[in-house]
Order: sequence, then structure tokens, then C-alpha cells
Amino acid sequence: MRRLSFFFYLGCVIGMGLGILGFSLLRLSWSPHLFSLFATFTTLTLVAELLPVYLRPEAAISVSFAPLYAAILLSSPFLAALIAFVAAFFGTLKSQWYKSLFNGAQYAISAFLSGLIFEHLGGYSFHWNEPLFYLAVGISIGVFFFSNFLLVLGAVSFASRTPLFLLWKRDISGILFQYFALFPFSLLLYFVYSYVGYVGIVLFFLPLLVARYSFKLFVDTKRMHLELLRALTAAVDAKDPYTRGHSARVAQLALSIADRLNLSGKEKEVIEYAAILHDVGKIGITDAILSKPGRLSPEEYQVVQEHPLIGYRIVKDVDFLRRVAEIILTHHERCNGHGYPEGRRMEEIPLEARIVAVADVFDALTSERPYRKAYTANEALKIMENEEEGHFDPRILMVLKDIVLSGAWHRDSP
Repeated sequence: MRRLSFFFYLGCVIGMGLGILGFSLLRLSWSPHLFSLFATFTTLTLVAELLPVYLRPEAAISVSFAPLYAAILLSSPFLAALIAFVAAFFGTLKSQWYKSLFNGAQYAISAFLSGLIFEHLGGYSFHWNEPLFYLAVGISIGVFFFSNFLLVLGAVSFASRTPLFLLWKRDISGILFQYFALFPFSLLLYFVYSYVGYVGIVLFFLPLLVARYSFKLFVDTKRMHLELLRALTAAVDAKDPYTRGHSARVAQLALSIADRLNLSGKEKEVIEYAAILHDVGKIGITDAILSKPGRLSPEEYQVVQEHPLIGYRIVKDVDFLRRVAEIILTHHERCNGHGYPEGRRMEEIPLEARIVAVADVFDALTSERPYRKAYTANEALKIMENEEEGHFDPRILMVLKDIVLSGAWHRDSP
């Protein structure tokens, strides 16, 4: 049933896109100038589409919006829809044919609606230095973004069975900013084409590719950071086989909680890094204690309680991990002051640490240990609400409960 719904959705979007494409072809009056405009901006948009920057294996962005929106400013919604379809379709031909058709269709729909709004707001009658021109541009870009984002997220929602509103909250501000950040390139392409011609277009497109390369370096650096952190976590897993995969699951759950709390992209990045590294201090704990098959003695437990401080000392001098170090130090603090190592209370504990603490304890309870079997999700929630009452931020605990009871949490095996 889910697969049927997914393909029905794809069919509807493809049908709408092809309909707009056919309508646009009927409305265009081809001339040498229009054909050269189409060829130039289709080439630019296609080249940009063929050079995406991958944020994750399944998610990529490109700078193709810049030449495409320049085409909207220079021509009409009809030509823009045609350019968008051709560029997105041929730019994603490595995918299955129906995915390429969907990509072309949703991009054509977004470009057409954006150009149509720009036209109806009188954008083509305004000069570029008039405030009303930029008002029309701002609304038009917003329409492009919301159309493009919703159409793509709809497909992801059907394919992954993830509610649309959860996907919507992920990095929406960053993606919207990307569209507006690319608009100056669109405007410069508009000027260059209008006043210099094709030679200027070719020369200007090079800085756009440099901007794309710079962004790729930034993304690659962040990816290397994550790989480094996961390597450190693997070292901890090698010492404590019973917690293998624990840090990755804590990160996954902590990010889900952060999504529900509408935290910023920067805050979520800090939470992800901290969750991955929260137990890195166990590197400094002897194997005999970590691998002990039974319960720990009070003296041994006191040694284990040193791991937040050890972890803090390991990462505190790494520039991009300074905020993370504070969370590692405090992820075993409890809101009622009964935690360690400093006995902090509620607001004295960073919000990110309170989130990691909830995710950490929940995963620990639902994991099998040498001295007990894993608790069920419901049993773990009851323990956290009753036996450990006062330990956790009530708001964060309520969010965790909502995630678990709504079926949005799955105990994946990384």
C-alpha cells in the first residue's frame, strides 16, 4: 500500500509537470533570440545540476537555481519551466527513469509557479533598481522554495513513512537562505546577459563554480569532522562490546528530540557531535571494569563516574569541539542535583546536555546488559518517569515519550 501511494504521488507530480511543459511549449513563440536564450541557460543550469554537493548520501544541493532564476528574470515562466525540466531531467539520468522524470517535473512546476507570481506582481514591468522589483523577486523566490521543498519532501515522506511536518522542520531555514543567497548571482547573470552578452555569461559562470567548490570544501570538512568523531567512538566500542552502536543510537534519538524542540541547525550539530562523543572518556577506564559481567562495586562505579571528566579533558582543546566538551562533562548531571561530576541542577546544565542525557539513559535501558535483559520502550519510559523522577528535564522527557508512543522511534542497529 505504501509503495502504491508513493508511485501514485510521483505520477501526479510527473503528470502536472508534463502538463505545464506542454502548455509552455504551446505558448512560446520561438525566434533565434529565444532559442539562444534557451540553449545558453539550459546549458548553464544543466552544468550546475551535474555538479551537486552531497550533504548526505541521499541528499544533495546544487547552485542550479542561480542560472534558472536568471532565466525567469530574462524571459517568462514558460521558458523557465522548459529549462528547469530539461536540466533536472538530464542532470539526474543516473537515477531510475521515473525519478529523473519526477525531478524534471517538480523543478518545472517550481520554476513555472515562481515565474508566474513574478509576472503577476508586475516584476517584468519594473526596473531592477526599483523597490517593487525586489518585492516581486522576494515573493517569487519564496514560492519557488516552498513549491520545490514541499514536492520533494512529499516524495520522501511517502517513501520513508516519515510525517511531512517532521521532515519540514529539518534545516528549512538553511535551505531557504541558500535560495536567497544565490539570488545575487542570478541578478548578475541577468545584467551580464543583458549588457555584455554570451562572452560575459561564460566568464561570469566561472565564479559561480568557484562558489560551488568552496561550499563543497566546507561540507567535506564537516564530513571529515564526523568521521573523526565516529573513529573515536569505535575505539570506545572496542573496549566495551556491550555498548556497541550505543553512541550512534543516542545521536539519532537526541536529534529527533532536537527536531521536536525546533532547535537551530547549529544547536543540532553540537548535539550530534556531543552524542557521538559522550562516552569517549571511557577510553580512560580499565577494561576489567568496562567488561565486568556483573554489577559494579561502589568503588568501581566511582571509577566509571570519572568518564565525563576524562572525555572533557580529551576534547576541550579542540577548537570546533569546545561547546561539545561542556556537554560531555555534564551529560550525567541530573536536574535534581543528584548527578555527577559536579552536582549541577536544571538550568545549570546546558540544554544540549539535558537532551543527550535523556537519549543516553533511554537507549541504555532498552539495551541488553550482562547483568539484565533489555527493557521494552514502555518499561524504560516508566522507569525514567517514576524510579528516576526528578532526574530529567520534564519537557524533554515528554518529547521523548511522544516520539516513542507515536511510533517515530525505531531501535535501529547502526
